[in-house]
Amino acid sequence: MNQNSISTNLMTEQSHPGSFLAADLGTESLSTLIESKLHLLTEMKQMSITQTDLVAQHDMTGLMTLLSRKQSLMDSLRQVQEGLVPFQAQDPESREWSTPDRRRSCQEMIAKCDELLQHLIVMENRSLDNMTVQREIVAAQLQQNIDASTVQHAYQTSDSDETSLESFLSLEG
Repeated sequence: MNQNSISTNLMTEQSHPGSFLAADLGTESLSTLIESKLHLLTEMKQMSITQTDLVAQHDMTGLMTLLSRKQSLMDSLRQVQEGLVPFQAQDPESREWSTPDRRRSCQEMIAKCDELLQHLIVMENRSLDNMTVQREIVAAQLQQNIDASTVQHAYQTSDSDETSLESFLSLEG
């Protein structure tokens, strides 16, 4: 299931009365939401890996494009999270599942979601650290260029002043 189909499913469910995002607090709705969350987080993980590569390659254009696509995924994830909110008030033990396997499957997906989310946080922090290091390197290079330009300008001014002084002295002499 890709991000577009998840978004379409979410919009379809939201626009119909009795949808799982609005009112249906059944276990099938819960399982569908958890499955959507897992797919979104998996796709975000892949994008984070690509993001790390783009940062390492200093590809800011590619990075901006990727971050734009990633924002769309985050918006879809937010929708799924909003759909999960009503389930938080329920007692998990009182939910009626179609089969014990379906319940176990949902629990496994929740565990995978939690694991992916923790992994994403680590990856995002590393990416941010790498971007910060690169920014500091660029800032240091810019400062070196400014310093070199200042020194060059000082020498040019000094040479100009010496030439003026020599011309002045030769006129007096």
